Amino acid sequence: MFRGRDIRPGPSIISHEFNTDVSSGNGTVSTSMNPECPLVESKLNETKLSLLIEHQLNSNPNKLKEFLNFLHKRSGIWYWISANFIFTCCTFVLKLIPADMFDILIMRFLIQSIVFGVYALYKKYNIFGEKSQRSTIIVMTTTSSATNLFYITAYYFLPLSDLNTVRYTYIVWTACLAVIFLKEKFTQVNAISLVLTFTGLVLAAKPKFLFDILLKSLKVNNLNETYSLFSNNSNNLSSINISIIVITESPSYYYYLGLILASICALAKAIQLVARKKLILTKLPFSVMNFQFTFVALLVSIAYSLIRRLFKPEPYPYKWMLTVGIAIGFVQLITNTFYAKALKRENVQFLTILGSLDIVVAVILQYIFFRTRNTYLFYIGASLIVISAAILSVHNMVVASKETKENTPVGNNDSL
Repeated sequence: MFRGRDIRPGPSIISHEFNTDVSSGNGTVSTSMNPECPLVESKLNETKLSLLIEHQLNSNPNKLKEFLNFLHKRSGIWYWISANFIFTCCTFVLKLIPADMFDILIMRFLIQSIVFGVYALYKKYNIFGEKSQRSTIIVMTTTSSATNLFYITAYYFLPLSDLNTVRYTYIVWTACLAVIFLKEKFTQVNAISLVLTFTGLVLAAKPKFLFDILLKSLKVNNLNETYSLFSNNSNNLSSINISIIVITESPSYYYYLGLILASICALAKAIQLVARKKLILTKLPFSVMNFQFTFVALLVSIAYSLIRRLFKPEPYPYKWMLTVGIAIGFVQLITNTFYAKALKRENVQFLTILGSLDIVVAVILQYIFFRTRNTYLFYIGASLIVISAAILSVHNMVVASKETKENTPVGNNDSL
């Protein structure tokens, strides 16, 4: 094939016409071949190029790959954040629809009941639970339905940010109920969390009578000082009066009614979580619990819708129910899947801290669509509630890790 030619490899073939130019920034490689021996030169060039690329990869690791690996390791966080974001958006959408929210929820719970029920039957689970679980199941389904009922009802009277702030206190109430029903210890951390939560609720709710008492006491104690400082500046006096009016402006009766309903929602959710924890210990599948909860919630929503129409007859908004209701139902199935994936990958106590992002998302949505701004007192109160939940969650994480280490067998332990 190469008659009359000497194809013995020599230095000229390896190094003569093979030139590489690799810049440190873009990693481009330029080569020039010896036209006399294209096949041999091609093989050598490929080998040289592969070695060069391998050297570059070893010296400069792929940062994108490392970042993707980090995201994969922390996927539980992103699942949880995504689920919270979707849930908050779905709840916020209910206010934008010209239909009763409970009518929309009928379709949501119907879709979820069908999906969870079919899955539980496919797995051949007992959808009614064992006899020993029945009392706890009744408590769980009742409180779960009450949580949704009071949450949506409170949403008629409260902005979503205020509602989510009050609802987020369920973490502290759960710890208190665990002391009663699960025989857990009441620690100093529980006491601190309770104080911070109560203070945060007071500041977020802005009760008029407390501010009246505060302003009266300040007026009596500092009346002479106030006049001596600002008697020469009427503008400052007018600005102070305006700020006092803004601070003491009391929310409406319906706002306080919404706060009461939201507090009941938080307490009901705390009882629900305690009941769920007991059912988990008895190995009741999550799909069965979800079916029981959504089915009872469906019955409650239908009952409320029928009773309301006895006092105010009106047709059902089938258009919105069949479009938005079904869409929200399927989207909520995605959130349930994300929550389940997150719980499998991350610590539960750590994820509960991320639940405070519901408040942030609600504040942003309210400003985008309604240009609603919250007061500084609300932000201070919400921050105290989030801090109390974070303290309690971190404490529970530390206690759980200590118990895990203590229960881990070390060496030859005769008691194990």
